[in-house]
Amino acid sequence: MHPRRQIGTMAAIAIIAIFNGSMAMADHHAKSGTFDYLQALTTDYTTVKRGEETITAGSIKGSATIIKSSGGPFKEGSSNTVVTAVHIKKSIEGIAVVGDGIQTDSDGDQVYTHGERKAGDIAVGGGGKGTIDLIGGTGKYDGVTGACEYAVEYLPNNRIVILGSCDWQRN
Repeated sequence: MHPRRQIGTMAAIAIIAIFNGSMAMADHHAKSGTFDYLQALTTDYTTVKRGEETITAGSIKGSATIIKSSGGPFKEGSSNTVVTAVHIKKSIEGIAVVGDGIQTDSDGDQVYTHGERKAGDIAVGGGGKGTIDLIGGTGKYDGVTGACEYAVEYLPNNRIVILGSCDWQRN
């Protein structure tokens, strides 16, 4: 290859590498976006009955995988561990599920969550739709807030699956 052509080729490769690097940095600092996720979780609940009410509390643990993303800190294909403390109250008025959790990615950065659901059940074959708020975090999730909608399905052997969609922004 002619020396001038070699230099031109090397310059083009360098420009592409710089452009790709700056795009990755810009993506990490994106101000807003969307993502869809799938969670596979295990429940560890304790239940007490009090008159017409059933109170259930415990933890939900497992993993979450981002299955679609517009970019930013929520990378498509990335996974987090999930730990959530849950309180569930069921009465003749209905069900009230509240969960506060932390999701930790492979870098050790954490997303903080608060979820609520007022429909459905927690029995095998049950589930329902609810909302989760993203309320900050550490590292790449610092200043990130947002709102998610999800659907949960309760499976045998204390397993649940959640499919959700989120809109997020960085404050």
